[in-house]
Amino acid sequence: MLFDISRLVRGYEQPFGTGVDRIDLAIGLDLAKRFGSECYFVHAGRHGVCILPQDLGNAVLQRLQHMWNGDPSSLQAAGRLTKLRLKYEPYVRSRFLPQGDKIVSPLTTYVVASHSGLGKVKDGMSRLDPLRKMQRLIYIHDLIPIEYPEYQRPETKQQFSDFLKELTNAPVIAVSNSNDTDRRVKKFAAENAWQLAATDVVVPTLDFKKTPATPLTPPVSAFLQNNSPYFVILGTIEPRKNHLLLLQIWRELSQRENPPRLCIIGKRGWENENVVDMLERCPAITDTVFEFADLSDFEVQTMLQHATALLFPSFAEGLGIPMLEAAALGVPSVASDIPVFREIAPACTTFLNPLDGAGWLAEIVSRVGDCTATR
Repeated sequence: MLFDISRLVRGYEQPFGTGVDRIDLAIGLDLAKRFGSECYFVHAGRHGVCILPQDLGNAVLQRLQHMWNGDPSSLQAAGRLTKLRLKYEPYVRSRFLPQGDKIVSPLTTYVVASHSGLGKVKDGMSRLDPLRKMQRLIYIHDLIPIEYPEYQRPETKQQFSDFLKELTNAPVIAVSNSNDTDRRVKKFAAENAWQLAATDVVVPTLDFKKTPATPLTPPVSAFLQNNSPYFVILGTIEPRKNHLLLLQIWRELSQRENPPRLCIIGKRGWENENVVDMLERCPAITDTVFEFADLSDFEVQTMLQHATALLFPSFAEGLGIPMLEAAALGVPSVASDIPVFREIAPACTTFLNPLDGAGWLAEIVSRVGDCTATR
């Protein structure tokens, strides 16, 4: 087993991981446990490509398991690893691989679960496996960069297309995170002559655990001390998440008596000029819209569990883990009526068209009850 650990190495010092990060980590930990000494780790970065020593690869996994999932036993398993230093060698196979050709054989499976790694290096797979005799398995979270390029950076569509092309020039097993993604992958594969050896669907499940309590930062404490109702939107601020719809709704709500608050949890992403303009230059929402980035897992759980509802108005998603997290805390969701949400959403979810601003406004008002009178 040859697991591509590139994304996890890149996020090695991040205090918390995204949904994709955590799924990547879970798959890496599972492979390391099941294959033991037969599990190797490959890393591709801007300085080159290398096979990590197995103890180093395992230590990275264990450190992230401790940092992101609060597993105290993992920190001990990670040893005294505090600074990650990678040594890159020229990409010559006889020098490069620790066991010669042992891990490049018909019995070897290369696994990437992060849309990162060797596929991002031109001819990366060809140099690792010039005879195309390794098995390849890619875990696909979505095809959003290809299907919805308008929500991405201008270069992202081509980069993701090149990534998929690099990995699918030989027979490949494509595993999707939902039935909706699976349908899209099969259609795209047929249109682009992929050599599909097999397909499968492995929907992530949430192994929910209450995060150990940690001190709240002053802004979070101040927000929670206010007893007025609030709603949460959770995730990176990017165009497909449709934050702009909610900001326009809160501009309207700010003109009413007793408006609820909106808690935006997530870092600012890309192509967000209109959203940033409203957050920074719209005085009408200053007292009702609050933006939080870099919260701890405990702070996220605390803010989410006291919310009136999670709002999820996305135009496109690969899965929707925040919805599962909210359900685990007993918090209902109001979500876009898109196929993947219909597939995974809990029974208590309310679905609305992501373009139906009036419908979202009415639903939000109905959940707080006393926000009806115009000032």
